[in-house]
Amino acid sequence: MKMTGAAEVDATIREVRCAAAMRGASAVQALDRALADLVARPTAAYIGPLLLLLDDEADYDEAMFSLIHVAEAFTDDEYVAGLLQVLSDMRARAPKWASIVLMRVLNSASARAALVRKLRETDSPTKQASLWLCERINERSPTFLAKTTAVMLAAQAA
Repeated sequence: MKMTGAAEVDATIREVRCAAAMRGASAVQALDRALADLVARPTAAYIGPLLLLLDDEADYDEAMFSLIHVAEAFTDDEYVAGLLQVLSDMRARAPKWASIVLMRVLNSASARAALVRKLRETDSPTKQASLWLCERINERSPTFLAKTTAVMLAAQAA
């Protein structure tokens, strides 16, 4: 029986989660194989679950970047919406990777604009997570101040 909708997304994410949890030299290849199925049948419902698989303790950064690249393949609006749905959890689970993902959004003018638009309408925990991440990014690299200012203002909007 062919799965559709949420059941298909859940099954595919379970496969990717198992591959992402692998350790050792074969982990990157296993994850790339699992992601190939996802790439063949793209749906924006994958974005949040993929980003939640990011792990600060992962053996290989390449595996984490594979997750990010698949999530980033969607439109800026889809990607930012998926990111904002999980940003608070990402910050708690994998703050290093949450910062990397946010820096990548900040480095794209169109993605940054989508973030500012959507952040104004999001919930307080997501706004707080984005503020916290922007502050950490600015501490490490003050050159990001010009890119984080609008994001931080949007996150402070009521």
